[in-house]
Amino acid sequence: MKSIITGCPAKGKTEGSVTIFLIMVLAFVFLFTAVLIDYARIAAFNVQEERLARASIRSVMSSYHVELRERYGLFAFGDSDGDMLLSKVLNENLHKSGRGDTFNLLPFALESSSLEWSRPLGSYDVFRHQILEEMKYKAPVDFALELAGKFKPLSGVMAEASRATELLSKLQPLYDEREENLDLMLERRSQAAESGRRVLLWIMNPPGDSISAHLLGSMQAAADIPAQYSDYLGKYYEDLYRDSKKPAKYTYQLALYQSRTSEMLSRLPSLLTTFHEEHGQSMEEAKDALNKAQQLNDEMRDVLAASRISGVNLADDPAKDWDIPGNSGEISAEPLKKLHEQEDALILSSADISSMENGLFMQQSAYESIEPTVTGLSGVLHEALGVNGDSYQMISSVLGASHVVDNYYKKYGKKGSVIASDLAFLEEHRSSDKARKQVEWEAKSKLGEVRALLDKIRMLGSGAAASMERYQILHQFYEDNVSFNNGLESQSSDKSEVSVSSDPYAAGSSAMKDIDGIYAAMSGIMGGARDRLFQTEYSALYFQHFDVSKLASLALNSLEDTSELTDQLDPRAQELEYILYGFHNPAGNVAAAYAEIFAMRLSIRTMEGFIEKATLGNPLAVLAAALLYGIQHAIQDMLQLCEKDAIPLSKYMPAQLTYRDHLRLFMIMHGGGEVQLSRMLALIQLNTGINPAERNTYVSSDIKLQMQLWFLPGVVKMLNYTAGFPGEVQGNKYLRAVKADYSY
Repeated sequence: MKSIITGCPAKGKTEGSVTIFLIMVLAFVFLFTAVLIDYARIAAFNVQEERLARASIRSVMSSYHVELRERYGLFAFGDSDGDMLLSKVLNENLHKSGRGDTFNLLPFALESSSLEWSRPLGSYDVFRHQILEEMKYKAPVDFALELAGKFKPLSGVMAEASRATELLSKLQPLYDEREENLDLMLERRSQAAESGRRVLLWIMNPPGDSISAHLLGSMQAAADIPAQYSDYLGKYYEDLYRDSKKPAKYTYQLALYQSRTSEMLSRLPSLLTTFHEEHGQSMEEAKDALNKAQQLNDEMRDVLAASRISGVNLADDPAKDWDIPGNSGEISAEPLKKLHEQEDALILSSADISSMENGLFMQQSAYESIEPTVTGLSGVLHEALGVNGDSYQMISSVLGASHVVDNYYKKYGKKGSVIASDLAFLEEHRSSDKARKQVEWEAKSKLGEVRALLDKIRMLGSGAAASMERYQILHQFYEDNVSFNNGLESQSSDKSEVSVSSDPYAAGSSAMKDIDGIYAAMSGIMGGARDRLFQTEYSALYFQHFDVSKLASLALNSLEDTSELTDQLDPRAQELEYILYGFHNPAGNVAAAYAEIFAMRLSIRTMEGFIEKATLGNPLAVLAAALLYGIQHAIQDMLQLCEKDAIPLSKYMPAQLTYRDHLRLFMIMHGGGEVQLSRMLALIQLNTGINPAERNTYVSSDIKLQMQLWFLPGVVKMLNYTAGFPGEVQGNKYLRAVKADYSY
């Protein structure tokens, strides 16, 4: 038996040792091989489990919401049960085939599975990310070709027009106030002289070059005292040398003359006091008015200097670095640049101000010579109360005083020669003011028409009860999304209406600032700031805008029945306007869009007006004429836009801009923020009934699978402590949990 086992004859005590050795070797090899097999199975199990987890989570997330994808290009998990989908996918992959002769090296079994959802679509970060993914290939091309290329040729001349409008709109109120103060100065100077008219009439009424003697009688002025003095003396001596037996004949008349003379002379002090007070007050007001005019003139000079210091930056071509071709050649800004040379004419020189100050000094000096002359006259005329008066001296004194006062009055009173000369000097640099005021009135009248139309548009919402209800629902969705995202306060309830100023200068200046903002936003986008562009273009691509053709009849004042506009007052018909402005009422967003488009047209047309009216010379007259031109043509543009839904960018640029293009520009200028994201999400909820805050875009799966070990689970468990397997051994089973994540 031993020889059979060993294969050789037995020899003494060493028989059987080889057998035991081989058994030990075979046992070690078997142990090593068994552990190696299970180790390899575990490694394969781990790899397969990870692949299965990733495949299963992808399968679950393939059940996205179809309506969100088709209508808005968004991905979010649909209405299916994710846990059930995951279990189904896992079970189908772990299901054994029906063949019995197969050998399954890795017999998987599902221990447990679960899903954890996060990153809802209603979150700003998630929604913005999906917008960027959707638009990153579409938006840059569309924007560059459709909008930026159209605006590039106008950029230089628009920058010059904006600079000119900003500067002249600042100078215009200062100029007008300065001129008002200069007029007030002349008026007060004239008023000062007019306050002495009562003194002049007291001296001689009417003033003249001679005084004729006449009989005693009533006294209208001090000149009547020496005029009647000769008759007074004659009657006095006649009574004095009368027959002593006869009564005095002129006693009453002589007493009346003395009484009238005394009464006349007694009036002079109060007249002089009143003259002094009124004259002093008027002259002080004249000085104040001149000082105010000088201050305003200095402010104008400072504004002009500041504009020229920063003029290089203000008038820079904002599109010079855009790496795209314009639609045609650039428009020359030379007429606007030449206007700069005429701006200095609006400023009064130091010599002009000094001349006016000297005029005040000369008038005051002329006044100061009046009081001693008139006061001295009173002393001379007191001699008329006696019989030793010098009639010739009295007449000379009266004529002298009358001449001094009358000369002052003729120089500085109403239509006085000096005042008229000073006024003529002022009128020299006001050559266009009267025409400008007429143009301003016409421009204000035209703006009134625009404001009236905006009021009509706003009134359209008063009869749209059904639309108002949907806006209230939309408002609630908006507020819910704001609350969900935390920290963004509602900006819609307190939002002020977008309107058009009734002041042409304010309207023009505001319009130019808006067009500057559009160019600045486009420059930012062309320089690489794309997030706002993506959000803007996404809004324009996926959301409906108002049918502006419905306003054509209203703009022409021919709309009597507003029922055809009812469907356009629903939020679903003006989604883009709502995203842009955020008014929760049927007509507020449309009115705001109309006002902002008008402002943009006003800015472009005012630029044209500068070029057309540059020959008027006076910068303020050019500005007023340019604004009137801009308002008139902007109104025509709005009519054309309502009728054809497209207007040329400018008379110098035939490229067409649609109503939608204008909204895209405004979104680029002041859109792209979180408030617009909330409005879009609210509209999505209104239109689909899907709450984006409840639709998740990210899932994390936790899957636990098991596999039965074939050999020595205890050894495998022991090795796990040193080898660091990612799973665990429980009995004769190897279990491992794996996580897989997926995001749209």
